[in-house]
Amino acid sequence: MKQKEYNLIINWNLIGISVVIMSILTVLVLYYPGMRDLDSTILKSIMLALSPFPNYVPMFINEFGRANYMLWPQIAAGCTLISHKYYLKAFMLILFTNISFLLKDLIKDFICRPRPDSCGVSGFSFPSGHACTSMCFYGIVLYLIFIYIQSNFWRNILIILLGVWIFLCGISRLWLGVHFPSDILAGWALGFILVNLYIIFDKSLSR
Repeated sequence: MKQKEYNLIINWNLIGISVVIMSILTVLVLYYPGMRDLDSTILKSIMLALSPFPNYVPMFINEFGRANYMLWPQIAAGCTLISHKYYLKAFMLILFTNISFLLKDLIKDFICRPRPDSCGVSGFSFPSGHACTSMCFYGIVLYLIFIYIQSNFWRNILIILLGVWIFLCGISRLWLGVHFPSDILAGWALGFILVNLYIIFDKSLSR
């Protein structure tokens, strides 16, 4: 019992750290006049560093697994969990993923930050929806892989692959020039909050 309570404290601490990061970035975006210039400078440097690589790479990453509100990944993960009779875990995975879509839209409409100049994409910029939802969904899947995959080899391989994929989902938005770096960091922080809330919920049920 003490070990479980200790683990829950870790998750609450991670949520606290993520909330602080999200709050600092929000304040900077709203009230620091030089934030857009700083973000733009970093964004241009990242785009310049990635410019030698073909543009279809970030476009593929951008669309694969997230089109249509991540419908197919949600179906695949949900069916896998249901086939093992983890009905509540499947329901909560889908619920938290769709909460991430709703939550990032609410924050976008509250902050109303314009996207980078001449990116050609409509909608507001902060936080990045791709970074948020990919962190939320694939982060929860990472947690489930960690606790249920018995093979150390396959568990480590899947954790590395999904971890890299979460990172690339965020970087692809910078690569395409449709988000600022602070948008991506805020999106990851928001998604990570939801991941840890899911873990807390799951651990509380298993007491």
